[in-house]
Amino acid sequence: MNHADDKLLEDLRAVATRVDSVPERMLTAARAGYAWRTIDAELAELAYDSAVESRPLAGVRGPDASRLLTFSAPECELTIEIEVTPTEGGIEIVGQLIPARPVTLDVRHSGGSESVEADELGRFSAEGVQSGPFSIRCARPARDAPAVSTDWMTL
Repeated sequence: MNHADDKLLEDLRAVATRVDSVPERMLTAARAGYAWRTIDAELAELAYDSAVESRPLAGVRGPDASRLLTFSAPECELTIEIEVTPTEGGIEIVGQLIPARPVTLDVRHSGGSESVEADELGRFSAEGVQSGPFSIRCARPARDAPAVSTDWMTL
């Protein structure tokens, strides 16, 4: 390409950005997909979601009701149970690892990533998680064991 072509492409990019910019939701989804590049982690799939399983009670609950999620990675013999609760400062996640183990977890969400520690009983919590896509990545204590990541969910 020559200089004139480069200038034309630069001008077209500027116009497209002003007139038809990429929606923030698409950028968030792209970032979440990029985070999945660490494919070496085992996947903990969604095994239970109270929002799906409790449909008859949905009318009884308010919009601020907690949501219970269970992720299971049978190959790694690990289950991650969490309770998701809306708060004024975002979303609070309280969870437990089964079997219990003290490890570091990364709570990845649209606002970034937060490292939290699970105690010897496997309990952990994260506050201020932003709504949108989120996933939890659990480091494994054994050096040769792969990390475990939950499915990406939308809050």
